[in-house]
Amino acid sequence: MDYEGLTTDDLSNVAALNRAWLDRGNRQAADERLPPAHIERLAAVPFLWFSFREHDDRLWRRLLRDELQEDLIEDTPFDDANLRNLQVAGLAFLWDLARRNPYVARVVSGATLDWCDRLARSTAAGLLCRAGHRRIICERFAADDVRLERLRESGASVDAALREATQMSVLQSLLIQARDARCSPLPAAACDLRLPGITVGRARLQYAAS
Repeated sequence: MDYEGLTTDDLSNVAALNRAWLDRGNRQAADERLPPAHIERLAAVPFLWFSFREHDDRLWRRLLRDELQEDLIEDTPFDDANLRNLQVAGLAFLWDLARRNPYVARVVSGATLDWCDRLARSTAAGLLCRAGHRRIICERFAADDVRLERLRESGASVDAALREATQMSVLQSLLIQARDARCSPLPAAACDLRLPGITVGRARLQYAAS
């Protein structure tokens, strides 16, 4: 079976969302601000730097069920309008991608196929009404996650081969983490994935298929 890979437009959207997230973090950093070129290389990873708590099954079942009981949902208010706008833009992008190509939606979000299916079954208005104003967006990597250190170092290297190898190994780890009972086609999709400007070979993602 052929799997449609990320398009150039998809990658541009991922990079734009990542850039907004990284720029925000850079502004908040006290002594370790990254130079613009460093941020550009980090923003170009083929997955989102932030998460929507995709693996919190209890949260998303409550958010997307037919009858939402507001008092049962943790409501963390936004104290940053720019962050809220980024969450809305990210959710809208993933909703559209999940409807067009759920396998690629999994690649960029690190989510399960079930989560992507839930988004695809929702309407855009319904999704944003239920999830848009609650603060769901968060860091994808914990501060002590070794993958974060690798991305910040070799994953942002000026050496394109080293940078690509690091970014793809982190992507592989996200795909493994996101496995669920209905994801059997994903390894084949990942191995055959075509990213514009990036070659994703079978060898690099072979472990994800094991």
